[in-house]
Amino acid sequence: MSKKNQFSQTLVLLGLFLLVTTTACTGNSTAPAPAPSEAETSETPQPTETSTETPQSEEVGLTLTDEGLQVMNLQTGSTTPLAFDTDMATTLDVVTRVLGEPEETGENSECPSGPLTIARWSNGLALNAADDTFVGWAMQSGDDDTTLTTVSGIGIGSTREELEKTYTVEVMDSSLGVEFSAGNLFGLLSSPEPTGTITDLWAGVACNFR
Repeated sequence: MSKKNQFSQTLVLLGLFLLVTTTACTGNSTAPAPAPSEAETSETPQPTETSTETPQSEEVGLTLTDEGLQVMNLQTGSTTPLAFDTDMATTLDVVTRVLGEPEETGENSECPSGPLTIARWSNGLALNAADDTFVGWAMQSGDDDTTLTTVSGIGIGSTREELEKTYTVEVMDSSLGVEFSAGNLFGLLSSPEPTGTITDLWAGVACNFR
């Protein structure tokens, strides 16, 4: 992706968050209080209100795609892609606005695909970067309930039967376990049975040791 396209995409993403923040801040406004008298104005300093709300975490969500992530405005339903090959700094900024700061960020120089910088969140999401570029994501069971899914609702805990209702799936035994591919989505199942559940899900460049 050219720098010009990345810059345009960054403006779109930042514009989305500015719109959400403005909407959230103005939507809860109350009727103005009566104007103070001249004596009150001169004698009593008026306190300045400070908002402690974080509307972006309530109004914006993320979904997983085989081409990256998707930012969704939960009020309007509008979406903006956060595709692979996006600058990693932009990706981290957007995801942090939604999920909060990552639990850890570090480099794994032993990944089979080459050195990757990996940022992990408590919900099991990991973002992979190579040369400061967002190149992949992985999803596992996390410590909280904010598990991410695809637009069709497929995520950690979905069954093979549910997966096959949405995607054309190929299942195989590999050194990783019961592995599947669904287009450009990949993952692991707890068993090959229809009731087997997804334990791992990833797309793009992953750090899997086979």
